[in-house]
Amino acid sequence: MKKIVSFIIIMLFFQNIYGQIIKDRPPKTTKPPVKTKPVNAPVSQEVILYEHPNYSGRFQTLAVGQYPLGDFNDLGSSIEVPAGMVVMIYEHAKATGGYGNYVDLMENCPDLSVYNFNGKISYVSVFSPSSRPGHVWVRNRMVNNEFIPGHWERARANGTKPDNSPPAIVSAINEPPTTSSTILTVNGANTIITTLGVQKGAEKLYWEKAMNQQLGVIGNDFRGLENIGSACFQRASNNLGIPDNFNFWYPQKRPIDNRLFKRTLIGTVQKAKQYYKSGTFEDFDMNIDIYPDPSSMYLLTDAHKPEYTTLMKTQYYGSFTKSGESGCPGSFDAIEAEIADRYRPSENYTSKLVMLLLNRYGQKIGVYGPWIYDNGHCCHPEIHPAEQVWWSEPAGNYRKFNLNVYCDASGRFLWRNQMDDGTKLKPWAEPPIKGLFAIAFEYKLPDPTNAIGYTTRKFEVANIQHNNVIEYPNADQTYNLVYNGKNIVSFVPHNNAFKVSFEHVGLSPDDQSKIRGFLVIETSVGVLTQISREVTSPLTNNIPFKISEGAGPGDVPQLLEKLFFKKESGYYSFTVTESSTGGPIIRQ
Repeated sequence: MKKIVSFIIIMLFFQNIYGQIIKDRPPKTTKPPVKTKPVNAPVSQEVILYEHPNYSGRFQTLAVGQYPLGDFNDLGSSIEVPAGMVVMIYEHAKATGGYGNYVDLMENCPDLSVYNFNGKISYVSVFSPSSRPGHVWVRNRMVNNEFIPGHWERARANGTKPDNSPPAIVSAINEPPTTSSTILTVNGANTIITTLGVQKGAEKLYWEKAMNQQLGVIGNDFRGLENIGSACFQRASNNLGIPDNFNFWYPQKRPIDNRLFKRTLIGTVQKAKQYYKSGTFEDFDMNIDIYPDPSSMYLLTDAHKPEYTTLMKTQYYGSFTKSGESGCPGSFDAIEAEIADRYRPSENYTSKLVMLLLNRYGQKIGVYGPWIYDNGHCCHPEIHPAEQVWWSEPAGNYRKFNLNVYCDASGRFLWRNQMDDGTKLKPWAEPPIKGLFAIAFEYKLPDPTNAIGYTTRKFEVANIQHNNVIEYPNADQTYNLVYNGKNIVSFVPHNNAFKVSFEHVGLSPDDQSKIRGFLVIETSVGVLTQISREVTSPLTNNIPFKISEGAGPGDVPQLLEKLFFKKESGYYSFTVTESSTGGPIIRQ
């Protein structure tokens, strides 16, 4: 009898154990089981996002943390949120965070379409309200018709908690700041923004300098300062009785840096005038008197002071000023930008520039070239020869840029043997002269919440006058800056005169809905021609001197330059007009 009772007890024990195992076996389902936990068991901190409504289909378990969804992007349609947890779901994702429409959930939601989030979740943040000791989470809510975003509040001393029972509210958050650098890929005439970062360091400073100080343009010093050496230039007399070795034009330098460079002058036009003086010390110069802006004032204050020079006292100089009667001012009140031609005013190209500038008296202008003083004119400060001149003016909602590049035609600054008393580098006006114009632009990205789409900011060239402009094969095409498959900036040259690039492109550090950068166009004027590969002359002791095809003037002694090369001046005056195409104008 005792054996039978023992057997029955053992059978009942195993039956109970086996039954418990069957009972606890998870059901066959695509979602994790919902387990019954002991009263004192810790609350789960995992959120479960499901592919379909009503917690069905594929799912992803989301632990505490913040991350983009990766392969589960734009798939979630329902969500389980354990008691005591908060999940913030976002419409869009970046590595730095979520943005766009978002909602903070503190309860299960069988159908996220009630928040217009079905299949639109890209970024998730999961956290516990107790993760910040002494504080509690207060969800998004409306108070007196004003939206109050979710936030942390200090726990109340009496232990009461905020009322988080009202339904969740959908709001929106701007795209988080980008910290990466822009990556551009050039494919023919298209420059593609493959990664859009924020303008930093020199990029930001260059853009602000162009927009705030230089009429939207940076000239030939966009890629670095250009050294002109310490040698001065002589002036030809055009008179057999007067030697051609008077030193007239001397480079200037600042006391703080002691360097000799071409410089940019930004200031206000006071006067533009054309000279015509033939004969001894002939002069067909066009001069622009400019009062410098604060950024360029050093070109006046740090310049050589007025001086009645020995050259001015000589009988050979054109002024015929007597010794002791200098006529020099006590100080200079303007800087002279000088462009030289070799023709009468009725025939030369500078007369056209004078006519254009008559309407700009009292307005801003930019010039670029060697910063020098004129020993024959009281050591007056000049940008001479001025190789670039530019200004901009309104054109409807945008701007029109008037751009000019010159290779000086006076013949004074072409050859190394015209330079004296110093370090001789490339002559100041040796052709070809480069005209690089970096035009700053700012493009407003379309608002994703309205119907305005991408437009194209167009920059289009129109010619004014030109001579000896270098052409580049297959350059006459439209150049585009491309973002998200859209042409956001285009340059239309209508000729073969330009090399084109987009540089220093990035989001504005102050407003990341705007893309900033430079449209960089480079044209060159003047012609350098190699006319010989071998020269025999008394200058070479009648021994043949040979150079290779394609050699440059620096490859021969300076006294032989004119035997090997021909140098011709040139100029190009044109406008670039900014406009918008392809849709409604998005004002910057």
